[in-house]
Amino acid sequence: MQTALNIAIYLLFAVLIFGSLAPLSSHPHWFIRGWDFPRFQLVLVTVAATAIFVWMNHSDAAMRWNLWVIAALGVTISLWHLFRIIPYTPLTKPQVAAWKSTQATSNDASERRLRLLVTNVEMENDQYETWTRIVKEADADMVIAAEISEDWLPAIESLKADLPNQIVYPQDNWYGMAMLSRLPIEKHAIRFRVQDDIPSIDAMIELESGELIRVIGVHPRPPEPIRDNDSTARDAELVLWGKELAEDHRPIVIGGDLNDVAWSPSTRLFLRLSRLLDPRRGRGFFNSFHADHWWMRFPLDHVFHSDHFAIREIRRLEHVGSDHFPILIDLQLQPSMQRDHEPLEQKSTDEEDAKEKLERAAEAELVEQASEPVPQRSPAAQP
Repeated sequence: MQTALNIAIYLLFAVLIFGSLAPLSSHPHWFIRGWDFPRFQLVLVTVAATAIFVWMNHSDAAMRWNLWVIAALGVTISLWHLFRIIPYTPLTKPQVAAWKSTQATSNDASERRLRLLVTNVEMENDQYETWTRIVKEADADMVIAAEISEDWLPAIESLKADLPNQIVYPQDNWYGMAMLSRLPIEKHAIRFRVQDDIPSIDAMIELESGELIRVIGVHPRPPEPIRDNDSTARDAELVLWGKELAEDHRPIVIGGDLNDVAWSPSTRLFLRLSRLLDPRRGRGFFNSFHADHWWMRFPLDHVFHSDHFAIREIRRLEHVGSDHFPILIDLQLQPSMQRDHEPLEQKSTDEEDAKEKLERAAEAELVEQASEPVPQRSPAAQP
């Protein structure tokens, strides 16, 4: 029995080593990119396997070298993953400074505030009343909703009293999208950055102060085995947005289900290219998926923003029947605090990495459909 367990742990460590090294490759195959996700889970499995192996064999002199090897591998693998995920815990300094009322430069601080709710409703989810109730309770200024289909239009219509300005693009392919706002939408565009069935919503929003901010809702296609999708489309879309937003010096907020974890090479490349900030760094994971499986959750729903904003609050809301939890973020437009934030340091290889991802998308004949860098159309309240 003990021998069989030892062999099982040896095999498990072979898998753990492969899974730890796989993300170093830039290959887009879902089996490679999928190892970006469960770093926290890999740490737990590694610690547990190491502890079991040591407990079973600590008194066996013949296993002394095996013990040292497994213990060393356990520590190395754990530290390897912790290095990536610790920046998303309160153990490190927050990347985005917290806003305090004493930092307001005028008496109209509340008019420069943006409460944004990001929610993947899950197209098949039929708990419409639960979702609308939680949206109303969140009292957000804006909602970015992914996976909106025709079946979701009545629920969206029911929010018109609270969120009258609505841009809705329903689809039955899990990539419909809506942007709902109580704030005026100055102009907007539905954009298809990489694939003609994957929309993004790009809008200019007027705060109560009269200042304009650019808000973008995104939901790129994920790498996943069921449909044999690789990460080419997702990575290219993030690069395109990163390059475009780097040239836009206005206040920017981009959010949605990125189908990527915060610590992945693709998301961090996007942040370095765009110079945007991740408010979770230094605060917590805020795991949003999978809502039904506590043991396998990842931060897939994101809100990134320019350094014009400080943060009042960020939190995960309750279950809405979807496989994603909604994420609520409360931002304060406070450009005077720009020097209080710490964007990721750019790397000399960023442009080369971005070029590689775009070339891979071009080879796969994934072509950008919307070329206009800023919204141009006047919004029409729908659904």
